[in-house]
Amino acid sequence: MGFEEEWRSWHESRERYAGAEYGPAALESTNWLITEPAAVEGVPGLWALTGDGGIRGSDLGTAGSTVTLHGPQTLRIGRRELRVFDRRGSLALRVFNPRRPERERFSGIDAYPPREGWRVAARFEETPGETVAITAIDGATHEQELAGRLHFELDGIPLTLSATRAPQGGLTAVFADGTNGTETYRFRFLPIDEPDADGAALIDFNRAYLPPCAFSDQYVCPQPPAANRWSLPIRAGERAVVLGR
Repeated sequence: MGFEEEWRSWHESRERYAGAEYGPAALESTNWLITEPAAVEGVPGLWALTGDGGIRGSDLGTAGSTVTLHGPQTLRIGRRELRVFDRRGSLALRVFNPRRPERERFSGIDAYPPREGWRVAARFEETPGETVAITAIDGATHEQELAGRLHFELDGIPLTLSATRAPQGGLTAVFADGTNGTETYRFRFLPIDEPDADGAALIDFNRAYLPPCAFSDQYVCPQPPAANRWSLPIRAGERAVVLGR
């Protein structure tokens, strides 16, 4: 499979994922709970933290009915699906609704045409013990271990990309560029294959993709650190969500 065919296959899989029945566009609400039971819009019952890493729902419509969710467990109530969201020990109840208007209107992801020129050679510099401050779009901040920095050039301009270690392997970065707010969403995510033992790496901006918060404002995506904000336009990868009427 050639370069363009591989990219189009990736792009199609991204669109299938984004528009799936319970995909990112279906997220209706993220509800931060306390131990005192409270109502959650759109679902029956009262919901609260259990105190041991779970979420309990009570009065779900049947006398005495309760349910407790932990970790990856989910619960379907009608068409809605409930999931536990754990942000470094703080739990929220997420409600996914395939009938959310933005999910029903989802028709694709606009993207720049793939170009080989956006595959850029880089040098990876490991940064053992160094952390970077990450601020989510809701203002929450935490320190995260930095895997390293990627040094490269675009149009003769030297740039540095700070990256963290991805849970599934390889590196991941969040960046902003000169296209944001006009041609593209406010920032994008970028996966990077594991660098070679000598530090040689390849950054493929064609694979820059929209964060979940581009599909629903109920996500709490990490924003780019200061070092990953560039005025240079990166006209590669995904641009914006396309909604039909």
